[in-house]
Amino acid sequence: MPAGDRLTRRGMLASVGAAGASALAGCGGIGDLTGSGETTIRSHELPEVDPDENRQLVAPTVPVAIDGAHLAAARDRTTSLLAELPMPLGPDEIPNGHVRGRLLGAADDATDALDEARRAETDFVALRELRRSRERARYAAGGWRFAAGSQSLVDLRSARQDAVAEAREFESSREYRGSDPVRAALVHARIEALLRRATDDDSPHTEADGGGLLTVAEWAEEVETARALLADARHLGSQFSASLSADAGTVEAELRRAAETLLADVRSRRDDLPPEPTADDWGARERIVHELRSDADYGAKRVADAAGPASAALDATGRLAAFAALDGVLERIESGEQFAVESAADVRRYRQTAVDALTSALTGSPEPGLTRTVLTDAAGHVWSADWELSRLSGEVRPARLTDPVSSYVVAAALARAAPKASERAAEALTSA
Repeated sequence: MPAGDRLTRRGMLASVGAAGASALAGCGGIGDLTGSGETTIRSHELPEVDPDENRQLVAPTVPVAIDGAHLAAARDRTTSLLAELPMPLGPDEIPNGHVRGRLLGAADDATDALDEARRAETDFVALRELRRSRERARYAAGGWRFAAGSQSLVDLRSARQDAVAEAREFESSREYRGSDPVRAALVHARIEALLRRATDDDSPHTEADGGGLLTVAEWAEEVETARALLADARHLGSQFSASLSADAGTVEAELRRAAETLLADVRSRRDDLPPEPTADDWGARERIVHELRSDADYGAKRVADAAGPASAALDATGRLAAFAALDGVLERIESGEQFAVESAADVRRYRQTAVDALTSALTGSPEPGLTRTVLTDAAGHVWSADWELSRLSGEVRPARLTDPVSSYVVAAALARAAPKASERAAEALTSA
């Protein structure tokens, strides 16, 4: 295509989004994912995926040691709460079947989370799962305590206020200590996220039971959530401080400058975002562009909008990766990429490409910690696609594979873009 005839990204995307558009100014036609229309694919020929097993293709981490005793304490807290329930919990204890089922369901959730913590690939994932196990166990135990006459809603509301106040006090007094600004950003972002949730004093969504058992159970869970979040934030902070030299200073100013620099990069790119696809019948191209465009456009616009400066810097890293991923996809569309699926082998190829891209980015990045923060989101797209595939059965029309294949393409594009975005973030952090 002559240089003068090449479409701008904006014009090209508008062409892609126009209903019935099938070619780009002399370039090869860009087809829809629907293949040959009436062709079907046998579901058993699609990739064999287990969303439960593949939930963490790239598990989140934190570059600080999590004490085994802290994890054990969380496990013990869960088991002690579950031990309060009279088992089997039957109609003699809780006559209302719906209410009884909710408590038993929460107890099952707590047990499942304990199992997930044991199988966790990283201690940080185990920390998260143990927190969830505590929350759900407290829901069940709080409901039972109310039924037994030993728990009141007034006491729980007061306990929640105390927990939130304690978290706010810790948040306001803690220092952003560190020596390596990249490592500091990765740790402090985790702490900021925990404290953002712990200091949220919005009332929980409760059952319309007039302050009855299930409302009390919800409030009990909220109390446990605030306490668990604060405990984990304190632990990460103390473990990180213990890993630093005695003369390590604070890096808050550096984190804020780096976040502002990276967010300025994001803002400068937002003005050049192409318009949303406008086709009435979206195919793979429109879905892929929409997803990456949304990833690029979403997020903190200022440091003040984020949970803190470290979170803002990491969020901006993800946005920059999304911009680069979108650029790559638009170039492929411009060159004639169809993202077509005509057989199960095509689906397997898209999925394997995504998995390989995740692995390559993680092992080959000079900034693996920052890159991993982008890849965990990218891996989420693979999990979503796997879940959709696992729901299919019998003969499948190619059009039904639009969403999962689009997710695989998005994941691969983000993975390829992650290392360079992470290098930019590291540069901003170390030069701030």
